[in-house]
Amino acid sequence: MKRQVLISTIAAAAFAGAAFAEAPMFDTVDTDGDGVITLSEAQAVAPELTEDEFAAFDVNADGGLDQAEFEAWAATLPADEEHGEGH
Repeated sequence: MKRQVLISTIAAAAFAGAAFAEAPMFDTVDTDGDGVITLSEAQAVAPELTEDEFAAFDVNADGGLDQAEFEAWAATLPADEEHGEGH
């Protein structure tokens, strides 16, 4: 029984790590390190992102994406953009 729990725990950790590795990291996209993702920083990862699409995720309408807004936007990216490869 302990062995099954250990194997399950290791497997869960491995899959969780892979999921986190796929999404662009906030700090990587926030190239100026100010804690906010600007439209131009987001477009570096997703060049086709429009101003209107960006604004839809900017819930507080401050002109940038905070961590929570960024995570909501990043969850919508296709797999190739999640890896920072673009089109």
